[in-house]
Amino acid sequence: MKPTLEVPVDSIAGAMMAAPFADRLELCDDLASEGWTPTMQLVREARASTNTSLVVMIRPRLHGSITSMTVAGFTATPQIIDASIGEIERAAAAGAHSVAIGLLTADGFVDMDACGKLSSVARSAGLEVAFLRTFDLLTDRTRGMRDISALGMKRVVTAGVLGWDASVATLEQRIAVLAVDARNAAQWMGSNQAAVEIVPGGGVRSSNARDFMQVSPHLHASCRRGGIINREELNDLKNQMALGITN
Repeated sequence: MKPTLEVPVDSIAGAMMAAPFADRLELCDDLASEGWTPTMQLVREARASTNTSLVVMIRPRLHGSITSMTVAGFTATPQIIDASIGEIERAAAAGAHSVAIGLLTADGFVDMDACGKLSSVARSAGLEVAFLRTFDLLTDRTRGMRDISALGMKRVVTAGVLGWDASVATLEQRIAVLAVDARNAAQWMGSNQAAVEIVPGGGVRSSNARDFMQVSPHLHASCRRGGIINREELNDLKNQMALGITN
């Protein structure tokens, strides 16, 4: 299976630097706070300036939005659903190829109704749909994989931990969790649907890329050094991914 690299960026400069190395760009706003829906200007500029597949994060920043990376920060409300639908429609018009969603219920499960509505809008606009790293906030990962498979998600970004802090688990522990995710994804794939792609994220670097590739050829990495996207890290990571698929 061909390895793919997804790089989150929040500026056109970052997008243009990452594009020669990335298979997908996840367009966001304010990565320092883990990202929100990007401006449509960024989507249009990235579409005009690169040939790379564009994923738009759908995370509306509304008045009073909860900023914590917790279940409460991603719990669906009527206002968030309406805002998300508008953002998906605008992203499609601006030239996106896919969107990433991840609304949850207050008790920590995938919000099937909300995500189903957003997925339907996205697919009607010709967009692929992926699940955000909010997967790591779920109460039950096994049920979560069943749910996002039923929703027809193309892929899911996950650090293989419970919560947002990837440092709470060792690399070996994370890989073991991701391996279970991959088995669950294979179990729940439909007869006319491929298994949800597991995309390890959260501290993925050139130094550990081949470790993560034990469970998936698809990686999500910010490719930053000193807090800034770095061309050398992009190149090193891409090289390690090529080595990982051949060894």
